[in-house]
Amino acid sequence: MHDGQRDRSAHPTGIRRLFRIRFTLRGVHAEVRDEIRFHLESRVEDLIARGLTPAAARDQAKREYGDVTQSEHELLTVDRHRHDRHERAEVFSAFFQDLKYAVRGLIRRPALAAITVFALTLGIGANAVMFGVIDQLLLRPPVGVAAPAGVRRIYFRTKFQTEINVSPTNTYRVVPALRAGVPEFSDVAGFYRTTFTLGRGRDANTVDAQVVSGNYFHLLGVQPQLGRAIRPDEDVAPNGARVVVLSDGFWKRELGGRTDVIGEHLELNRNIFTVVGVAPRGFGDLDRHNIDLWVPIASIAGQLFGDDWYRSPNTYWVSTIARVRPDATPGLATAHASVAYRREQATWGMPMIDSVATVVLGPLVGAQPNGVSAEAKVSLWLMGVSVLVLIIACANVANLLIARTLDRRREIAVRLALGINRGRLLRQLLTEAALLSAVAGAAALVAVHWAAQLVQRVLLPGIVWNGSVVDWRVLAFTLAAAMTCILLCGLAPAIQGIRANVADSLKASSRQIAGDRGILRNALLVTQAALSVLLLVGAGLFVRSLRNVSTHNVGITLDHVLLVTMNLKTAGFASTEIGPMFNDGAVRVRAIPGVQQAAVIAATVPLRGARAMSLHPIGMAQPPKLAGGGPYYAVVTNDFFAASGARIVSGRAFTSVEERSLSRPVIINEIVAKAYWPDHSPIGQCVRLGADSTCSTVVGVVQNVMLFSMVNDDRAMIYIPPTHPAAADEIPAAMIVRTAGDAAAVVPLVRGALAQLSPNMPYVAVAPFSDLVAPQLRPWRLGATMFTIFGLVALAIAAVGLYSVMAYWVAQRRHEIGVRMALGAQRGDVVRLVMHQASRPIAAGLILGIAAAAVASHWVTTLLYETSAHDPFVYCAAAGILAIAAITAAIVPARRSTAVDPATALRAE
Repeated sequence: MHDGQRDRSAHPTGIRRLFRIRFTLRGVHAEVRDEIRFHLESRVEDLIARGLTPAAARDQAKREYGDVTQSEHELLTVDRHRHDRHERAEVFSAFFQDLKYAVRGLIRRPALAAITVFALTLGIGANAVMFGVIDQLLLRPPVGVAAPAGVRRIYFRTKFQTEINVSPTNTYRVVPALRAGVPEFSDVAGFYRTTFTLGRGRDANTVDAQVVSGNYFHLLGVQPQLGRAIRPDEDVAPNGARVVVLSDGFWKRELGGRTDVIGEHLELNRNIFTVVGVAPRGFGDLDRHNIDLWVPIASIAGQLFGDDWYRSPNTYWVSTIARVRPDATPGLATAHASVAYRREQATWGMPMIDSVATVVLGPLVGAQPNGVSAEAKVSLWLMGVSVLVLIIACANVANLLIARTLDRRREIAVRLALGINRGRLLRQLLTEAALLSAVAGAAALVAVHWAAQLVQRVLLPGIVWNGSVVDWRVLAFTLAAAMTCILLCGLAPAIQGIRANVADSLKASSRQIAGDRGILRNALLVTQAALSVLLLVGAGLFVRSLRNVSTHNVGITLDHVLLVTMNLKTAGFASTEIGPMFNDGAVRVRAIPGVQQAAVIAATVPLRGARAMSLHPIGMAQPPKLAGGGPYYAVVTNDFFAASGARIVSGRAFTSVEERSLSRPVIINEIVAKAYWPDHSPIGQCVRLGADSTCSTVVGVVQNVMLFSMVNDDRAMIYIPPTHPAAADEIPAAMIVRTAGDAAAVVPLVRGALAQLSPNMPYVAVAPFSDLVAPQLRPWRLGATMFTIFGLVALAIAAVGLYSVMAYWVAQRRHEIGVRMALGAQRGDVVRLVMHQASRPIAAGLILGIAAAAVASHWVTTLLYETSAHDPFVYCAAAGILAIAAITAAIVPARRSTAVDPATALRAE
C-alpha cells in the first residue's frame, strides 16, 4: 500500500500529469527514508547476531552510521535532482512527440493549415500593428526623458459664463511666474515650434525648429550625445546667446554626422548660430513631431514676436511644462499654480470680467485635459477593431478545428479505448493549436514590420517613431496575442474531442458522427458574420465622412491655389522694403505660364495666423458676441477673391481704383453679415474699424473662407484693401496664387521666380492648399483606410469560414443527399437545401451585427463629419456586401453537392 501511494505521488495522473504540477515529493522522501532504514536494520541484525542486545545493537548501528538527518538531506538532494531530470525529460519527450504528431497531421491537411495560419496571421498582425501605433502615440515617453512621470504639461483653463476653453499656450510672462510662484515645481520651461530659414538666396531651405527655455533639456533630463545642451544663462531676456543644438537626423543629413561639428556656425533667419550639441537619436518634440534644431527663446523671440516679447501680455504663443517635486501633491500643485497664474494675470491691466482662470496639469504623454489628438482617438478605435478581427479569425479557426476533431472522433475513441489518458490527449490537441498560433505569430511579425512602416509613412507622416518598428514590446504583445489564440482556437475543439463517448463513437458510422446539430459551429459562424457587419458599418461611416470633408466647401479652391510665404522681416529686411518686394513678386508670378492670378495678403493668412479688429456699426448700441472670436481681419489686394476662389455672394469686390485711393471699402463674410445684420442687407452700411473713427462702407459679402481648419471653422472675417487707414501698419505676409491646372506643377517655377527678388532672399515656402490641409484630413483618412482594410479582412475570413463549414456539411451528408436524390429530389432542391443551411447563421449574424452597430455607432459620432451614425445607406450596404460574400462562399459547396452519385452515396458508409 505504501509503495502504491509513493508511486502515485511521484507520477501524478489526470490534470496534474497534463500540466506536470508536482504538489509534493512524498515519493522521493519515502524512498530516502526506506533506504536509510534498510541500512540501519541490516546493521542491527548483524550486531544482534554477534551477541549484542537489540537496544545496544540499535545504539551501536546509529553511532556507526553517523548523522542520519545529514545523510537523509544528502540523499534527498540527489534523488530530487534525479527526479527533476526525469520529469523534464519526460515533459520534453512528450512535447516533441505531440509536436511531431501535430506537424504530420497538418501536412496531411495542407489546405486546413494554410487557411488557419493565414487567418491567424491577419488577426495577430492587425493587433500588433495597432498596438505599435497606440504605443507610439499614447504610451511611450519621448526618447531620453528622465523620470517622465514627474514631467507635467501645463494647460490654461478659462471659464466664461457657460463656455470653457482649455489652451496649451499662453503669454511668455506665465513661465517665470509659475517658476517662482509654485513651490511644488522644481522647474518650469517654455517652448514654441516654428520654422527657420537655413542659409539665404537660392540655397536657402527651411528647417523645423523649437525655441526653448535655457533649462528645457535640463528639466527633461535629456543628455546630448555630443557636446552640451543649452544653458539657462544663454536664455536671458531680451537677447540671449545664439547657440543651437542639432537633432540626430539633421546632424547626419546636413553635416554628415561629423564629430567635429561643435563650434561650427549655421545661418538661421540671417543670424549666425553656433552649434553646441547634438540631441540623442530619436528625440524630437514632445508630440512626436520631427525637429531639426533647438535654440534659446531669447535668441530669436524678438524677431518672431517683437522686442517686447517677454513683457507683452497680448501675445499667446508659448507652451509650458513643469517638473513636479517627488514629494509634492498634484492637487496642491494645481491649486498653487492657479493662484500664481491669476496673480500674474492681475498685473496685465486687462481684467477678465466674469471669467475664472485655472491651471490644469496634464501628463507628458497620453490623454490631455482637452482630449487626445484626433489621430490617437481613431487609433484607439482601430485597436478595438483589430481585436474584433482577431476574434473573427479565432472563431474561424476554431470552427475548422472543431470540424477536424469531429472527423477524428473515431480515431480519438480508439486511442482512448487503448488506454491513453484524456489529459494527455487534451495536451496533444492543444499542441496543434499552439503550432498554428506559433507559425501565425512568426508570420505576423514579418507582416508587422512591413505594415507598420506603411502606416507610419502613408497615414502618420511627420511622427517620429520611437525605436524600431518591431521591438521587444511588440514582440511581447505578439506573443500574448498568439497565446490568446491558443486558448480561443484550441480549447473548445480539444474539450469537445476528449468528451467523446468511447463506446458510442466506436459503434457510430461516419454519418451518425456528422449528425450532430453543430450548435457551437453555427454560433461561431454567427459571431463572424455579426462582427463583419459591425466592421463594414464602421468602414462605411468613415468613408462617407472622408468624402464629405474632402468635398467640403472651404472657400478656397484647394487643388488650384498656392500659398506662398516669405519671412522677409525675420530675414532682416526693413518694413519699407517688404511691400514693394511682394508687389514685384506678384508681377513676376503672374508672368509664369499656367498662373492666372496672384494676390498679396497681410495680417490674417489662412492656416498661418490671424489678427482681430473690432467692428462697430454706426447706430448699433452693443455689437453681438461672436462664438468663434474676432472678427479677424485681412488686408488683401483686389484680386484676392478671384485668386482664392472665394465667391462674392452679394455686393462686389474691391476695385483697382479703390486700392489706389484713400477710400474705406470693407468686405465682410457671411458670418459677420448674419451676426450684425440678421434682418436686412449689410451692403452700404457704415462701420467703424478698430481705432478708426471715420465711417467705412460695406461693399460686399463673401462666402466663409477657411481660417484655421477645414471643418467647424466659423470665424467672423472682414477684408480691407492695403490703402485703408486701418491697414497702415500692416506689412504683406503671404501671396495667394491661382493656377489653371494642377497647382503642384508650378511650385518650382513660382519659387524660382521669387528667389530672384534679392540675393539675400530667405527660403520661399510654396505649397498647394491641398497639401497644407492634408494633415487635417489624416484622422478621417486613417479611419477610412484602416476600417476598410479590417472590414475586408474580416469579410474574407468570414467567407472562408462559411465556405469551410458548408463544404464540411456537404461532405458529411453525402449519404443523406444521395437518399434525397434517389427518392427524386432535383439538383435545384439540393442546392436550395444547402443554401438554406448557410442562410440561417448568416441571417442571424446580419441581425445581430446591425443591432450591435446601431448601439456602438454613437460612440464614434465625434469622429464623423456630416454623417449620421445610423446612416441607412451604410447599414444596407454593409448588409448587402456580407450577403453577397456569403452567397458566393456557399454556392460552391452547394453546386458540388449536386454532383453526388446516389448509388455511390448509398453504398458508402
